[in-house]
Amino acid sequence: MIRAGVLLFSAEGIAVIERVRDGLTYYVLPGGQVDPGETVAEAARRESLEELGLHVRILGAVAVVTFRESNQHYFLAEALGGDFGTGDGPEMDSPVDSEAGSYRAMWLPPARYGELKPKPIGAALAAVPDPLAVANEWLDTPVVFDEPG
Repeated sequence: MIRAGVLLFSAEGIAVIERVRDGLTYYVLPGGQVDPGETVAEAARRESLEELGLHVRILGAVAVVTFRESNQHYFLAEALGGDFGTGDGPEMDSPVDSEAGSYRAMWLPPARYGELKPKPIGAALAAVPDPLAVANEWLDTPVVFDEPG
């Protein structure tokens, strides 16, 4: 399976989807499965609108994470417009007590980047004083991470 997502930074932190499922709360980068006939960049833009309520410009590929049977492609993005937190993708209406759990767009502050999934990206961003500068460096040579499953 191929998935696509974004790294979107603001003064408040990085855009994430807070997931509450089976009594656990965790934070994932916005993104999802690439649809047939869609490029990974197109999927990342679509998922940003569906999950965050934002139109974004893709600045470039920054990371690929291999996780189980999935290749996850991440892009650095900038917001062009929209209203953060108004995503209307089908998963956004999922109640916390459902099998899928709940989804909520939020800004994760830099002090909490270590909680971010995929874990390799979260750890890399948490380990540096300027995560946006590191993400911009990844535009030159996107990083590849294997995440144990």
